[in-house]
Amino acid sequence: MNHDAANRTFDCESTLTDTQVLEFCRNGFLTLEGVVSDEINQRTCDYLNGKLPANPCFIPEGLTDADLERIRSTHEPSTILLEDWFIEHVLLNEQVAGALRSLLGKHVGLPVLVSDHSVECPAPAQGWHQDADHIFGPEVNFIEVFYFPQDTPLEMGPTEIVPGSHIGPAQRDAADPGVPTGGPAGSFALHSQSILHRRGESSGKGLRHMLKYSYWRTGAPERDWIIEPDFDFHRSYYGGHRAARYVAHMFYWLCGKGDEFRVIGGQGWPWSTENQIGPSYGFGAVGGYLPDWRRNNLDGYAN
Repeated sequence: MNHDAANRTFDCESTLTDTQVLEFCRNGFLTLEGVVSDEINQRTCDYLNGKLPANPCFIPEGLTDADLERIRSTHEPSTILLEDWFIEHVLLNEQVAGALRSLLGKHVGLPVLVSDHSVECPAPAQGWHQDADHIFGPEVNFIEVFYFPQDTPLEMGPTEIVPGSHIGPAQRDAADPGVPTGGPAGSFALHSQSILHRRGESSGKGLRHMLKYSYWRTGAPERDWIIEPDFDFHRSYYGGHRAARYVAHMFYWLCGKGDEFRVIGGQGWPWSTENQIGPSYGFGAVGGYLPDWRRNNLDGYAN
């Protein structure tokens, strides 16, 4: 792990494979369960509950001690990002960092803002939503993270996510569940900020914390995660109709090949089904189309 404290970045070895990166593009998220120690999880909760004295590693330019005290008492207690123990064991957690390095490239930018999504349980479910200012596109310029510093089983209403909903506008009936992203203390969900999600309904009792923050890309994308020698771009599964073109475009962008990406439409690549007797036509097309991420055209393709 190489942590550049002055520039607030880190670098490390990538831990995701081609298959796992493509799975992230297809689903829009990945989860890591129980990867932070109980001691650090408890310290995080104590800090959020005001039981742990602040000890920032430095005071950012333009801020004062009074500013830090004010920030800590808000719903955005970003001062926790200045605690050495939080930086070392949470922000730079080995498993989290390896996945982020795979998706965001070298010299990943550390968070500058954290939101505490705390709730006193029991509580009803939120409405399904995609966060404000989300952008639909193939670019993965930042990854949003949910960190659960305490045990968050279903009865404590963990955040629910709708897989694949990061590629375009989506609606969902309030009665329809999603995939819960909680679990034992120290669990994370790494996800596209545009994904459809909500706080789940809770039946348990007590204060439930969840911290949300983002890591940032600082360089151009390239395929420098763990490359699988037998990974086949042509025959890989990118998803079904109305999804595969977007997933493949995102994967190609992450590989540094976004400018080369074109599709021919219809049953052409990257769409495929297990019932066809040969690979889909159109792989490597030069004169084809780009997916219309803005949804400006009825056929779903950009000019």
